[in-house]
Amino acid sequence: MSANFAFLSTPKTPEAPSLLRDLPAVTEQKLAQDYAGYFSYQFTDSVPFLSFSSFLDGKEASFSLDLTSGTIAYRRQHGGGRKQHIAKACGLKHNWNPTILDGTAGLGRDAAELRNLGCSLRMIERSPFVASLLDDAIQRARQAGVALFQTNFSLHQGQSTQLIQSLSQQQQPDIIYLDPMFPPKSKSAAVKKEMRLVKLLVGTDPDADVLLPVALDNAKYRVVVKRPSYAPYLNEQKPSMSIESKGNRFDVYVLSSPSL
Repeated sequence: MSANFAFLSTPKTPEAPSLLRDLPAVTEQKLAQDYAGYFSYQFTDSVPFLSFSSFLDGKEASFSLDLTSGTIAYRRQHGGGRKQHIAKACGLKHNWNPTILDGTAGLGRDAAELRNLGCSLRMIERSPFVASLLDDAIQRARQAGVALFQTNFSLHQGQSTQLIQSLSQQQQPDIIYLDPMFPPKSKSAAVKKEMRLVKLLVGTDPDADVLLPVALDNAKYRVVVKRPSYAPYLNEQKPSMSIESKGNRFDVYVLSSPSL
């Protein structure tokens, strides 16, 4: 790991997760501030959760991931079901629960929504830093007994282009879902702190265009690419159709139709 991050370790917190064990360990918060950012365990009701912190605009900011509360829980309870744009983009029907490979897992929110809609999810995240935060959220959700994430919801850390191409024919997903990083429309506009921290962790996505042809070669029925409304088509390849939502669109590349 070449990133200038650290792990803040104390006698009362768990050891660093496996993907972060190569980071330098510090035992005092003031020492952690010498780095571009640092990971640490915080506690809610005596339950530890992994957090990432850094200084933005002269103030410390931090974020963690949680699949059991907040936006994800609200969407799970009050979402629009299969009438949502993401469901339409994936071609979900009442009698079809496809297997989906999310090749750019990120914060896991779209994957969690698709799992809530009945799909089986495999996620790939190239950043070991983001993958550690997401895996921590998955494990806490399982320990909390959330049935949705006990099965058919797995995370793999690595390069999507390599992992997707290594799949056997039996392992090929029905749908491959992609949501690569894209620069904000206006650099002068206020960007949410969480997304600024995520950008610090993952950097740019220079190989995003390479993902599309790999996905098209390895999905059974369709590839869905989530893009900002103003963004060009991935790899400059026009989709079969696009579904517009507020601020985003889903570019859908239909390969064939499932036999239902």
